Order: sequence, then structure tokens, then C-alpha cells
Amino acid sequence: MTSYQPYNYDLREFQLRSVCLLDAIDKVCKEHDITYYVIAGTLLGAVRHKGFIPWDDDLDIALMRRDYDLLIEHASEWLPEPFSIVAYNNDPDYPKYFAKLEDKSTTLVERFYLGYVGGIYMDIFPLDSVPDNKLLRAWHYYRFNLKRRMLYLVYRDPYKHGKGLDSLMLRLIQKLVSKEKLHRRAQRVLTEFEGKNNCNYVMTHDDGFKAYHKSVFGKPVSCEFEGHTFCAPEHPEGFLSVLYGDDYMTPPPEGKRNSHFHDYCDLKNGYEGVDINELKAHYEGIDSLKRKEERL
Repeated sequence: MTSYQPYNYDLREFQLRSVCLLDAIDKVCKEHDITYYVIAGTLLGAVRHKGFIPWDDDLDIALMRRDYDLLIEHASEWLPEPFSIVAYNNDPDYPKYFAKLEDKSTTLVERFYLGYVGGIYMDIFPLDSVPDNKLLRAWHYYRFNLKRRMLYLVYRDPYKHGKGLDSLMLRLIQKLVSKEKLHRRAQRVLTEFEGKNNCNYVMTHDDGFKAYHKSVFGKPVSCEFEGHTFCAPEHPEGFLSVLYGDDYMTPPPEGKRNSHFHDYCDLKNGYEGVDINELKAHYEGIDSLKRKEERL
């Protein structure tokens, strides 16, 4: 069995290591005339803290669908080592509808029950056109969300909640449903309004039903993040007020400062050759031993 490193998660070290992901994508996009925007908590951190939100550890960018597809298509040619973009169409084990930029010299497991191991990452979202009409938009999002829920089920460990009728049903679903076909159907729903009239809004489809007028993004403006300069939407306040409300500059109380606690992280060793089931068994064994020691 592989000798896995102890899981020591230093949040600040993780944050600073992750900045290289933004550096890499910024350089590639500028070299190839591709427009990207930092969004979500990354944008909020840039505006409010000039860097990471102190208790946050992930990075998010978004690109209009045309630029997103172009970046995914050519990523393997354009990106230097140790970076790579993973998406549903280049990794059958990848469970998400959007892509991630990963650092292959590290190892990270978000959740063992999803069965995916990669490196520390940055989320890359497509900005897909949606109708101005709210009812049409709601129907679109409802249909996509069904596909996303199905994706979760076909990738999830059927024994996450133990053995029983639920796990048997989930195993049956996983045998009957093709992951590849489900991903393709989800992508068809995501892109069904591209190039259509009366579609002046876009969605990341990761923020619930929230939609943003395309004018919010416009021509990118510079923003400071951890001593570096990256690209933000032309009207960052327009994005942040939709996602977080008008009071986005006020930090939440300490009890509501949510962090992403990953199941495993190793900043010194790459994930190539890592067996996620072996890794999971290793850490479940450690947790079991700790629980026994606590009872003594």
C-alpha cells in the first residue's frame, strides 16, 4: 500500500499555493485573446479583501460560452506543466458539468464519496445565455437541475449512507444510466439558448436561479488579488449584489463564515497513481483508530 502523507491542512499555505492557478490561466487567456472574469467568492475577496476571503480556499472564474469552449479545446496545448484542465469530455471519472484547472503536482480529494482525485484546483464556469423571460428561464433551470442531480447520483458512492434499499436503488441507477450520455444531455440544456434572440442574461448555473445581465461582464477591468492583477467584470458591483445582496461589503458573523473542508489534501505530492479507494480506506482506518482512542 502507498505511504500517504498525513493530512495537514494549512489554510493560508493552501490559498497562496492556489494563486499560481490564476496566474497560469491569466497568462494563457491574454496570449490567446480570451476573455475571462474572476467571479463569486474570488471577486468578493478581491473587492473586499484584495485577496482571498480569509476563511475561503477556492477560486472561481467564468468565460462566455464561446471562449470557454475554446479554452477547453486547446488547454492541453496552451497550458504549461504542471497544470491541466479537467472536464467531463476528457476524464470519465470527473463528475461536474463545469471544468477545473488543476495543479498536477498536488493531490486533493473534495469528497471521497464522489470517487474523484485530482490536484488543488480552480473552478472554470461557462456563462450560458438564458431567456429574458423569467418563466422560460425557470423552466430551463429546472430541467438542467434535474440533470445535475442525476449526475450526482451516478457518480456518488452508493454506500455513502450505508447498505440498504437506497444503496440498491442507486447501484441500479448507476448500471442503467450512461455517465457520458447524461453529461451530453446536461450540456445540451446548458447551451440551448446560445445565439437566440431575447436572451440578454447569462447564468453559471451554480448559483441557484441567479442570472446576470450580460452588460455586467462587458469589458474586463483589473482587480488586485494577493498582490497580483487579474480580470474582473466591468461592473463587479452588479455581479456581487445579485449573488450576495447589496450588503456584500459587510463580512458575515463568525458563525456563518463557511469554509471548504476537503477530505484530503497533499501540497507536496502529485495525484498520478493515487488510488482513491486505497486512500479512503487509509483515512477511514485512521478515523476509526482515533474514535477508539477517544473512548478509552
